[in-house]
Amino acid sequence: MRLTKFLSGVLALVASALVLSDVSSAQTIGCATGGPGGLHRTNGSTGGGGAYPTTFPPNEFETSLAVSTLPVGATRVTEIKLNGMTHTWASDLQVVLTAPNGSRYNVFTRGGGGCDFFGDYAFVPPCTTGVPFPDGNTCFGIIPGGTYDQVFDPFWGSGTQGVDDVPLDTIPAAVGTWKLTFYDWVAGDFGSLQSWDICFGTPQIALPAVPNTTGPANGSSLCASSVTLTWDAANCATSYDVEVNGVVTTGLTNTSFTASGLTAGNYNWRVRGVSGSGSSAYSAMQSFTIATLTAWGCTSGGGGLIPTSGGGGVEGVWPFTLPTGELASTTAVVVPSGATRISGVRLNGLTHTWSGDNQIVLTSPAGVNYNLFQEVDGVFGGGCGDDFNGDYVIVDATTGVDQCGIPGASFVCGTSSPVTAGAILQYYGAWNSGDAGIVNVDLNNIPIASGNWTLTIYDWFLVGDNGTLGSWELCFDAGGGPSGPVTYCTSSTTTNGCTPAIAASAQPSATNATAPLLTVSSVEGAKQGLFFYGLDNTGFSPLQWGPGSSSFLCVKSPTQRTFAQASGGIANTCSGAFSQDWNAFQASLPGALGQPFAAGDKVYVQAWFRDPPAPKTTNLSDAVELTVQP
Repeated sequence: MRLTKFLSGVLALVASALVLSDVSSAQTIGCATGGPGGLHRTNGSTGGGGAYPTTFPPNEFETSLAVSTLPVGATRVTEIKLNGMTHTWASDLQVVLTAPNGSRYNVFTRGGGGCDFFGDYAFVPPCTTGVPFPDGNTCFGIIPGGTYDQVFDPFWGSGTQGVDDVPLDTIPAAVGTWKLTFYDWVAGDFGSLQSWDICFGTPQIALPAVPNTTGPANGSSLCASSVTLTWDAANCATSYDVEVNGVVTTGLTNTSFTASGLTAGNYNWRVRGVSGSGSSAYSAMQSFTIATLTAWGCTSGGGGLIPTSGGGGVEGVWPFTLPTGELASTTAVVVPSGATRISGVRLNGLTHTWSGDNQIVLTSPAGVNYNLFQEVDGVFGGGCGDDFNGDYVIVDATTGVDQCGIPGASFVCGTSSPVTAGAILQYYGAWNSGDAGIVNVDLNNIPIASGNWTLTIYDWFLVGDNGTLGSWELCFDAGGGPSGPVTYCTSSTTTNGCTPAIAASAQPSATNATAPLLTVSSVEGAKQGLFFYGLDNTGFSPLQWGPGSSSFLCVKSPTQRTFAQASGGIANTCSGAFSQDWNAFQASLPGALGQPFAAGDKVYVQAWFRDPPAPKTTNLSDAVELTVQP
């Protein structure tokens, strides 16, 4: 069948007189041409016979090309051209380049699934002038001739059998004999090569692709004080910069960023990819609106796996014997002043296949267990197959509303998968109040008290389904929760007219329940700087940094410095920035000023950086006041 498929593709190409693509590269200076071709399996042998990836198959095809001189200015290999290349099932092939010194490198390693080679192809370093090679899910029929990125199979592992996965333009140009070796890992297919060329030039300079934003939907109206912004991984990007309402956060290595401490209003954001070669353009500006929020006072708790061992525990006997392996998270809560009731229980980043397996219980400081969600109803392996996957807030079973005053949704199985994120009314199902010591009491009627509250998530069916919880929050109807970080004082105006602006993504926590990121934007580019902080500004008034300086010292001594860092960006512009992970710094320096922090402690933070033409040859940002949470 494979042979018939290949021959039919060949006939179709001949009939249509296909013109093959140009395979030149802008970074190539010159090529050594005319490497001899031949059959990919010598003497018509069967192919296959190896043990991938530890033992090469026998009957490989090897071809040599002598290079006597190099193009003037060429320092690296830039392309491998395969002229008149045919082979059924590209994923059977591995193509290895051997340098004159004997070093071996992968050019192409089993890519493309069931596609066939039939044309002229060039392979170039990833993220340069080529396009990604089709994968097994998108590759059908004949692979169009053209210029493609090298293909590295993750199951190979660079260095296996002495063959490295490296970009071609890291391989030094050299005179001598270069070799290409074609290994055919699977029996039953065949191919040939007319000739091959090796090209030399200078290393490629590749900028990342522009990221594609994925969430939230552009123009969304949201009821939340924090929003997670997401985007697809951009080709060649090693990190990302995100700009939210003009404030840029740099050095993000994930494809998401949580904007915290948001108040009602409109927000614009965009993202760009960054690599060692520079930055892509920003994505198109996206927008979302935060609706006016009712003041909730919330305390955060931790998360984990559901069940805790990732599948362990003992199944219970519904409804009298609870299963083990439950996730239990306890947090110390101080009821906010003026609070009269519990307004909601937030479940941040809740995932679980088959929501019907779960029972969610809140335990008060008095030890009373209250049902928040129960849909099992004793139907093991059945129940609701809709998945949890998002941020949820469980509100009062009858009168519950979210922070925007919108009534919570009644839980109805089968209407969506995953379960729609947002506010959900408490759901008791067929649970009889008091079974297994768990009572059905609406949130508004649960007595409130300061002390240790515990959230427990049970998994009644332990075979094949599991999930996670990022964190949870117990929220009351007053107090507004911990207010966000507060900026104060006056920033400098630097030599090049920059006005550095400090910000913090969240309040710090005595238990590291939050992950504050300190940032300073609009800093002079290519400068050294650092953050410093103090603990007590009582009776302190900002002091001018020096005669003629536009900076003010906004933090009272004694102070603690963080580690020095470079602002990046371009010299003599305002493109620099600083960032500091608060938790990471405290973990790296256990003896830092203020440790160990306790809930209610204050922290006052400011940034210092070099600015040689300025008075004192330095300048300062404005400052931010932080309040440590539980």
